[in-house]
Amino acid sequence: MFGTSDIDANFYRLIHQMVGPLLKDEPAERRDGARRPFSAVQRIAPRRGANFPGDDEFVQVRCYDLTRAGFSFFLPIRPDFNELVAAFGTPPQSIYVAAEVSRCDSVLVYPSGEVEYLHDQADAAAGRDPHRDTARPMILVVCRFIERLVKPPERSS
Repeated sequence: MFGTSDIDANFYRLIHQMVGPLLKDEPAERRDGARRPFSAVQRIAPRRGANFPGDDEFVQVRCYDLTRAGFSFFLPIRPDFNELVAAFGTPPQSIYVAAEVSRCDSVLVYPSGEVEYLHDQADAAAGRDPHRDTARPMILVVCRFIERLVKPPERSS
């Protein structure tokens, strides 16, 4: 089993740095749930059982947004897992966090970075936008943070 701890102050500090300072006139009750754009490449791996994923199980994903409670990212297909480990930052200084998938939305991602939600198959087939053929169909995976994880030391052979 790998070491875990509750999401700690350092992690919250990192998240605060990534989401940026809050606007002065933003209502106080919205501060904890405010989504901030987070177009960065991070690494994730499925969390299957009690073992920490191996380095070879992590894949790079493009993130979409971030809150203090979770984050979202794009995949080309629906994930076949409900829990994952996300690695924020650059190794060996990465911060590892367990997260659970809250929902998956079908979207179109345009080269400009704009995202269009597809609510049903009719939406996917509609040709409202003349540039729609340049968009990539993707799955927006929305996750909720569960706990901060500590990567176990590498085993020597």
